[in-house]
Amino acid sequence: MQLTRRHLIITGAVSAAALAAPAVLRAEEKLTVTISHGAPTYQALIAELSSQFALENPSMAVKFVADGDNWDPLLNSTLRASVVGALPDGTWQSLTYARILANRKIAQPVNQFIGNDIKNLQAMGLSKPMIEATTVGSNVYCLPYGTTIPIVYCNMDLLRKAGYSKPQPPSTWDEIHQIGVKVAAMRGNINGGYIEYSSTNAWIFQNLLASYGGRMMNEAQTAIAFDGGEGLQSLQTLFRFGDIGTTDMTIDQARQAFNAGVTAMHIRSASGTTSVAKATAGSFDLAVAQFPLPGPNGRLVGAGHGFFMFAKDPAKQKVVWEFMKFATSSKGQLILAKNTGYIPTNLMALDDRAFLDQYFKINPFHRSVVERLAITGDQFSFPSDSTVKIVQMMANEMRNVVTHKAKPNEALTRMVAQTRKMLG
Repeated sequence: MQLTRRHLIITGAVSAAALAAPAVLRAEEKLTVTISHGAPTYQALIAELSSQFALENPSMAVKFVADGDNWDPLLNSTLRASVVGALPDGTWQSLTYARILANRKIAQPVNQFIGNDIKNLQAMGLSKPMIEATTVGSNVYCLPYGTTIPIVYCNMDLLRKAGYSKPQPPSTWDEIHQIGVKVAAMRGNINGGYIEYSSTNAWIFQNLLASYGGRMMNEAQTAIAFDGGEGLQSLQTLFRFGDIGTTDMTIDQARQAFNAGVTAMHIRSASGTTSVAKATAGSFDLAVAQFPLPGPNGRLVGAGHGFFMFAKDPAKQKVVWEFMKFATSSKGQLILAKNTGYIPTNLMALDDRAFLDQYFKINPFHRSVVERLAITGDQFSFPSDSTVKIVQMMANEMRNVVTHKAKPNEALTRMVAQTRKMLG
């Protein structure tokens, strides 16, 4: 009787182990990849992205690992990790680093997954300018996830007080200058307008230049290209802000001034719409306008980010690729919209009425912003270790222009000479 009972106990234990085995195996078979990021403030987005991806791909998982508190620190961490062989399987990084990551053989091209044809990425909804921003040579190294472009934030109450009568906000530089001068004439501590000329990587100058049809360097990146008429027009536009801004401020001071209701127009990234709307709610009538495009071939320069593949193992590459596709799908793009002020990059999603209804409910001020994505590429970085010094020099020259300490042609001459010198 005891033998029989023991036999039953052993048999039961074996049966229980056998029943448990498939679950254990399934857990072991779930291939997990690591993705580094420099956005610790976006924990909700990261959590939702990884959990939703796992729901749709039961055999795969993504683990996000913080490796910096912004894009630049993340890049530096990535470069250090590449030296000691400690790279993650992928990364969520600024698009402007594509060339650095490609040239250093850190990022892996995704051509094999798109049949070596960017038309297949366009078929997924990604615009050609955004794809080109992640292309080095003939290889594509990243799938753009989100971006932002400059827009004009307007305090419609101040504009009306100065005599502006149109229902929509100003749409051209001439209109912005004309009404800005009238607001500035109201005296007190009121500013007609502010443009974030000192933003990182000379981003505003890049957008002004592109809006007039110009570019920073030629396509081969062997010579600068902002030394012509488009570059001069860009600085002339900045010069006019000296007529409407009563005080030169830092970016943080200027943002606080606009939120406090003492600046009529503020030009900054569209990614700030959520925070600005929250800060100004109930204080004044907020409106946003598109960044003017005066040139017939004008375009915009985004500040995009996306996912790069580092893994060399085919199995892990497959998981990273599937995640990249998910992030740029409608579901992944809506997660971005829900948790940040960034603009989705998938044009097909933005053409879908159901997606748009949800998106604009979250970010109502983006209605006019998304119209510009088709002509939006990404910011430029000089192919030199002196990039930071160059853009800082440009910011200093732009400050001289905005504060009327230098004329546009004088500043451009210095910018051209110093850039050439630092590029060698």
